[in-house]
Amino acid sequence: MSEKKEKPLKYCVYCGAKAESQVYCPNCGKQIITVKTDHEKFQESLVHETILPQVQTKISRKCSGCGSIINSSILDQCPICNVVLEPLPDYQKLGKAQPGFIFTEKKLKSEKELIIKKDIWNFREGLKVFTNSIWIYFIIYLGLLFFIIYQTNPENSSGNGTSEITIYMILLAQIPGIILGIYPLWYISKNKHDYKKLGFSANYNKLILAFVIGVIGGFLLLLINLFSNLINDIFISFGLTMFDTSELAAEERTILRQTELFWIIILMILIILQSISTEILFRGVLHNTLIQRFQKNADSIMVKFKVILIVALVYCGVYILFYMILGIILLILNLLFFILLGILYEINRNIYNTIIANIAYDIIIIILILFV
Repeated sequence: MSEKKEKPLKYCVYCGAKAESQVYCPNCGKQIITVKTDHEKFQESLVHETILPQVQTKISRKCSGCGSIINSSILDQCPICNVVLEPLPDYQKLGKAQPGFIFTEKKLKSEKELIIKKDIWNFREGLKVFTNSIWIYFIIYLGLLFFIIYQTNPENSSGNGTSEITIYMILLAQIPGIILGIYPLWYISKNKHDYKKLGFSANYNKLILAFVIGVIGGFLLLLINLFSNLINDIFISFGLTMFDTSELAAEERTILRQTELFWIIILMILIILQSISTEILFRGVLHNTLIQRFQKNADSIMVKFKVILIVALVYCGVYILFYMILGIILLILNLLFFILLGILYEINRNIYNTIIANIAYDIIIIILILFV
């Protein structure tokens, strides 16, 4: 028969009376003081001798990507190249980690500014994803441009040294825009981040609201288009035809009306993918990154408008770089477009608002071209 383990008795240190499971001594009335056993003292000594010295040692990890030495207990990714660092040993995780400062590119920055989070953009991280996407777009655009020039050079044309727009050229022109959002999606997936970081919200009620906002936004975009056409007509009436794009637009309309339905459907799919991709990069990455940059005053109307305007100007800057030949009217049109899309996004920061608005606008424009 096993012996039942008895509870250790408590004794009053003042009078020596037994005081089992009592707070105050029944003899002298003084509070019982618990004296630690030799075993408990031994266990505490082991903690101080083995664990605590290791916690106090300097934390140092080498980045497998660029070789930088990271002396930080709170960074999960290298602040230089964003490569995921090896996890800290358990004994180094004891205690509360206090963020410090780190040198990056000869500048002293707070570790808080360098922490990569799964649901919101770090400023440096967001800008890097944005610029990488633009570089990829630039390479694809130049590749397609050289291909089109090669296919439409005087030797391959009708013999008069001019080239004509075809449905295939219109389809190819959509590809660079589709590429814009692929890198951000790959980055989020590779690092197992939350897609809310891009502004996606799959909540049913938010999707219904996004559909309503998007449809209304699509018609507002159409009004902006009509307004830009009016401005274009005013310029032409004053003899300023250097910015006139009506001939180009008329040629594209003629091509689309003469094209088979199959190619119209393909074009619609490509345009929709291009709209989604553009919104992912400019709204999901750049807009959200700037909002986090100004997070202290992110609810201020002036800050929101500043972010909306910056994103619109950046988009127009990219537009000037690649499409200035199409005229200043389209530049103004795109600026107004992006300001409106920024306002639609800021209603509840749901990227479905602007995606649906773009899709609604594209569908309306194609219908008007084909049937009006």
